[in-house]
Amino acid sequence: MSDAERPADPEAEEPRIRVTQVSCARCGEDWRMAWRIDNLTTSEMRLLDVRFPHGRFRSGLRELADVRVAPSASTDLEAVVACRGSDGEVVENTFLISTVEWRKVLWRILARMTVRFAPDGSPDAATELVTVQRVGFSDPGDPEKASRA
Repeated sequence: MSDAERPADPEAEEPRIRVTQVSCARCGEDWRMAWRIDNLTTSEMRLLDVRFPHGRFRSGLRELADVRVAPSASTDLEAVVACRGSDGEVVENTFLISTVEWRKVLWRILARMTVRFAPDGSPDAATELVTVQRVGFSDPGDPEKASRA
């Protein structure tokens, strides 16, 4: 059983989510895409921002207005993503990166995806792995920095 398929853990030490693309529609030269974000824990989480930083699958930082996900619930997030590809083309190591607040701590969620393009040029992003990092974890000398990030 993969990490994403495991049931919610009431004793989880970090947030756990599942990320699944649920829709895709042409938006000018770009694509309006939606992802379902499943909270796999027993604590509410608040999504603060989202971005897609890959050069071939890009959307700038989008701050979110009070998006809360109840325990064992889900929400859908939309983004307009700039990407182009031909039928069967694959772009690996794209990311959905989000900052979340969970149990009064800020976390960075990194969902690594592989994007495959359909005959009409539409992208299909399959999540390969979701990892989390506590915001500010690499600077233990300034605990206040993490709370301001």
